[in-house]
Amino acid sequence: MISSTLLAIDAGGTKTDILWAQPDGCVLAQVQGQGINIASKPPDTWQEVLEELLHLAGVHRETVHVVCAGAAGYTLPDRRALLERLLNQLLPGANVLVLADYAIALEGATGGAPGVLVIAGTGSIACGRDREGRFMRAGGWGYLLGDEGSGFWMGREAIRTVLAASEGWGEHTLLYEMLSNTLGSSDTGEWLSMLYRTQNPQSLLAQLAPLVNEAAARGDAPAQRILREAAEHLAALVVQLGRHLQLPQDFPVCTVGGVWNSQMACEWFHRRLREYLPHWRGAVKPPMYSPVEGALLIAQRMMRA
Repeated sequence: MISSTLLAIDAGGTKTDILWAQPDGCVLAQVQGQGINIASKPPDTWQEVLEELLHLAGVHRETVHVVCAGAAGYTLPDRRALLERLLNQLLPGANVLVLADYAIALEGATGGAPGVLVIAGTGSIACGRDREGRFMRAGGWGYLLGDEGSGFWMGREAIRTVLAASEGWGEHTLLYEMLSNTLGSSDTGEWLSMLYRTQNPQSLLAQLAPLVNEAAARGDAPAQRILREAAEHLAALVVQLGRHLQLPQDFPVCTVGGVWNSQMACEWFHRRLREYLPHWRGAVKPPMYSPVEGALLIAQRMMRA
């Protein structure tokens, strides 16, 4: 008979992962369901998804003593409080901790050790934790105010580059033909109309990012410049964390997201880190564990406290 268990939750925008485990980390069940970004979806949906996942996992709710949840949309305090309240209602005997989704991702990426995580997908953000346990983030302000170096940013820069060329003051680029094929029109005016009509321009632009990598691999100078600038923006986030955290010289830089599928972007990113952080002796590497496993590591520390 299991008397005490832990629950780890990764409540992301596209999917929600739940991991039910014993205090020693032995996994009892792991299930996945639809995303519950708490900034954009209503609380009724959160409850519906969580109830279903708890049922699918066969969680004995009375045994759950610690819950650690990472949530997309964490920066909205009222929504965060609602999620905490819901988890307390679903698991009334548990000590509940709700963190940002990038915080549990960092925990999983480094296995709880000091280090930095750089997420560059549709958006971009970096976060780190030092030897004293201090946590810090850099970027992650969204497409209106930031997301430099992200897939969204790369797609936007690709269109800007083509627009400049079409007006006669920008450099010729292979991106014009590639974007025309992808967007179904060679009329840049139609591109603008499409972008300004869509309700989700950041996702549309992020889908164009792989074209930048393809054009760069074919020797297109403007596309290469976009990749190089993306790498510089992302490296700058790491530098800011390095300046404010007490990180060891060999701290790891873990990378997550579609931007890192570009070998050229990875190479320039690594080069910029070496230039900007001459005393750094660490490595760029993939995460050790998933975000939900990072939440489990935190839950285990909570149980021991």
